[in-house]
Amino acid sequence: MPYSIFVIVCLVLYAIINADIFRRRPTVNLPALKSYRIFVVSIALYFLVDLLWGIFEENKLPVALYTITTIYFVVMGFTILAWANYVAIYLGGNKWFRRIMLYIGNAFFLAEIVLLIINIITPVLFTVDMETCVYTAFKARYIMLYVQSLFYFLLAVYSIVMAFRKTGTLRGRYIVISLYSLIMFASIAVQIYQPYLPIYSIGCIIGTTAISIFVVNGIKDEYKLQLEKSRNLVEQRQIELTETKQIAYTDPLTGVKNKHAYVEEEDRIDKLIAKDQMEDFAVVVFDLNGLKKVNDTKGHDAGDVYIVEACHTIEKYFGHDNLYRFGGDEFVAILTKEACDNRIKSINEFEKYMDECLNTDKPIISSGMSRYRKDKDNTYHAVFYRADKIMYSRKEVLKEHQGNQ
Repeated sequence: MPYSIFVIVCLVLYAIINADIFRRRPTVNLPALKSYRIFVVSIALYFLVDLLWGIFEENKLPVALYTITTIYFVVMGFTILAWANYVAIYLGGNKWFRRIMLYIGNAFFLAEIVLLIINIITPVLFTVDMETCVYTAFKARYIMLYVQSLFYFLLAVYSIVMAFRKTGTLRGRYIVISLYSLIMFASIAVQIYQPYLPIYSIGCIIGTTAISIFVVNGIKDEYKLQLEKSRNLVEQRQIELTETKQIAYTDPLTGVKNKHAYVEEEDRIDKLIAKDQMEDFAVVVFDLNGLKKVNDTKGHDAGDVYIVEACHTIEKYFGHDNLYRFGGDEFVAILTKEACDNRIKSINEFEKYMDECLNTDKPIISSGMSRYRKDKDNTYHAVFYRADKIMYSRKEVLKEHQGNQ
């Protein structure tokens, strides 16, 4: 079977095995996944170049064969670099081991580049006869393959030794690295003496198939764990943000929304009114009668109790969620939906209760309410202004009744 057919079979199998790696880019900070993806891509490039080598050699295209052979050595060097980088990250641990792996990968790749440059001037790696299209390997090519083979052999031995010293997941990682390294060591040993057979490609497909079973599943587990950690972190920050926002928007004395929240709500309503998207609402303005007297005669602590008791009274009739304290003795309720529909009943019952409180020590609260008129009101303040005027009228009435007691 022709050289190129072997490589095509390897390439198709490789694409199927690593389909997930090719399709999905890393979306979380997982170095092992990113470095493994680079390694997988480097092997895919090698298969493509090896396929072209077979096609050019079979069709006796000397110039194309010489060019693709040059690229072949570059890509082979890049696979070593990518593999060394991945192993350094995947195994982690000793920093000296990581450094050695990175030095070896970079040194091998750089050496390939230097030899290829020299090869253009004086053939030291290979040559291609321009008449017969015969590929001939030279001494440097064998030296680089021997070095590559030695690298895989020593890495395999090191990984086997470390596998006996480790336990759990880390032991499995060393076993995987030793398995791939042994397969590549064997394939290169054969490739040295059989340059016209795609032994290196066959070794790559066997080796990557073996590690994909272990490595990819392990990476997926790490990916899921990292994703879960990220999700939990986002949820925790969202909770913290919500809690912080609640504190920033809450009046510390009464527990209802503060002036900052009120200003934002007013701005939101104005924007909806401008877009003609605001639904029906009503505004109720409240002012505490006699707070200054309580502060002057009983002290500010008593004044605070007076404010809290008044707030609870307002909440009883108009609810908590739509109530704002936007001044020392001033409150506003913005009624929407069902609360707006029941506004007449609520204000009548509230004012009736205030009338009953005139003969007691309970807080006296003036109130005024106005409803949004879609055909006339072009701002929130227009509604507030009417409610505020009504509140001051009610305040005078309550003062008059208190004066007659």
